[in-house]
Amino acid sequence: MKTEKLIVLGTGNAMVTEYYNTCFAIKSGKEYFMVDAGGGNGILRQLKKASVNPAHIHHLFITHGHTDHVLGVVWLIRQIASMMLDQKYKGTFKIYCHDELIKTVVTICDLTLQKKLTALFGSRILLVPVQDGQTEK
Repeated sequence: MKTEKLIVLGTGNAMVTEYYNTCFAIKSGKEYFMVDAGGGNGILRQLKKASVNPAHIHHLFITHGHTDHVLGVVWLIRQIASMMLDQKYKGTFKIYCHDELIKTVVTICDLTLQKKLTALFGSRILLVPVQDGQTEK
């Protein structure tokens, strides 16, 4: 039986300066399911401090569109997409969020990331819409 482990990557709110914004990962075996990604590139430091290898993050759930939950997503996409292009990431990276938030993530990435990275949207980086009250097994 697999044992899951909760890894808290941040606990602060949008205005904190001493802590990273709220986000966490659930480890099952070698894989991680992340919830939110905080507010900036500090997510990469938090992952490193927690010994979470981005090559083993294949699922991300974004709870809502506030900056302290979504801006770190850009940095996570940048890291994972770069690893994909360097053949250091296997499979797909699925990002689950409300359909309006998909537009936000794509727009921010299109404005800030290299085209070779955003070109992976739809093939290896999949944005999966979820609806209020939806359940999955």
